[in-house]
Parts: sequence; structure tokens; C-alpha cells
Amino acid sequence: MMFTLLIDMDGVLTKNKEFEPFEDAPEFIKFLKEREIPFRIVSNNSTKTPEDITEILRENGLELGEEDLITPLVVLPEYLRSLNVKRVFVIGTRELADFLAKESFEIVYDHSVDAVVIGQDKEIDFFKIKTATSAVFLKGAKVVPVNRSRIVKDSDSLYFPGSGSTASYIAYATNYEEELPNLGKPSERFIKETLKGLPTREVYLVSDDIYTDLQGAGKLGIKTVFMTTGKYNAGELDKAGFKPDYTFGSLSEFMKELKRWLSTS
Repeated sequence: MMFTLLIDMDGVLTKNKEFEPFEDAPEFIKFLKEREIPFRIVSNNSTKTPEDITEILRENGLELGEEDLITPLVVLPEYLRSLNVKRVFVIGTRELADFLAKESFEIVYDHSVDAVVIGQDKEIDFFKIKTATSAVFLKGAKVVPVNRSRIVKDSDSLYFPGSGSTASYIAYATNYEEELPNLGKPSERFIKETLKGLPTREVYLVSDDIYTDLQGAGKLGIKTVFMTTGKYNAGELDKAGFKPDYTFGSLSEFMKELKRWLSTS
């Protein structure tokens, strides 16, 4: 049985925004490596570069290489170039702005820009909201969320709007008529990039996010594994009207199922 796992990071491998792994995550990754199960860690995280995230995860005990993780930042620069974007205003972290600067985009701190790039930003304020809104309303700037996440669970177990929600209210305020792109999981663009070099006959997306990840994956014909270790519990499935292929309460439970899959292949 040949299958590929696309494994969400937040709420599945890591328990908080400090990238602290769940207790069984190191064993889970080791198991995948030893059994040569094809996988990639997929994350909509926009606060750091994939290289920086991988390094932190390694320091925290997960045996990962840079090729094992992909985020929307991998596809963001090419998407912006396809729109002929040169000047951008960033709602997001300093790391996101620096990343785009290294990719030869001009980072501007007023509304005279070609695009507003929206990532996760815990320091968002009135100036950023006003500048972004003015850029779209007055200059016709493109609205480019790094991902379409609706809601994010913080380290204190409270919640805040994701990048997709921020982009949506700016689009609503400015009567922005273009469809907001989805550069993160589980968009077709992101999944295509993620699966390069991996078997594609049977693909599973493992995630704690019913609405953004699992429902979207199902529409692409990708099988779904719901983990109750993150932002939603099993009761949310009824609210969403969604039935995943599998549901697990821990990576240890999932690992037992994977052993069964391998033994019957």
C-alpha cells in the first residue's frame, strides 16, 4: 500500500506558537522516516521562513530536513510576480517583510503600492489597517493573503482571526471584486508544489482544521485525517457537516493505524 501523508504542523505536530511538539511527535516522525513513508509537513505559517521553522523544529527534537516542510512562502513570490507586483505593503511579521525584500520586492510603508500582502500579525494596528485599506481603495492594490486561514488558536488557548479573515474584511470594506487567492493549504497551487517528487496515487491530508484544510482537501480528491489535538474537537464535525476518512485523538493513535496499514499492504 503506497500512500503519501501531508501533515499539518500547528495542532498536529506542535501544540503552540513556540513550535513546541506534542510528546509523541518525535516518535511519530522517527517512525515515518524509519518505515520510509513518504510525507511532507505542510503549514500555513507566515511568521517565519520555512528554513527558520525547520531549524526550530529540529532544535525541539523533530528529525526533519529542509525538504520535509513547505509553507505558502514557497509559492508567494512567484504569484506576486505573475501579477507584475513590485511594491508591497505588508501586514505581517518583520520576517515576512524581510523574506519578500530578499525576493526583490520593494517594501513600502504607505499606501502607494501594487499589492497588500497579509500574513499573521500580532502587532496589527490602526495604521496598518488604514494603510492597507487605502492602498486597495485608492490605488487599486491587489489583496494577497499568504493563506486563507479563518481562525487561529494562540498559545494561551484563545483565538484570533487568521490571515484569510483579515483579507476578507479589507476586501469587504473596499468593495474589492477579485477573488482572494489561496496560496496555502489546501489550494491546488500549494498541493501541486507540495507533492513534487512524492507518490500521488493515494494522498492523505492530516490536519486539525476542518474548514480550511480538510473540506478543501476533500474537494481535491485527497483523503482526510482529522486530529482532535488542535483548534477543534470531534463535536465540530457535526456543526461543519463533514465526515473525514479518519479521526484520531493523538499521533500515537494514528501511528497504530499506520502500522496496521503497512501490515496489510
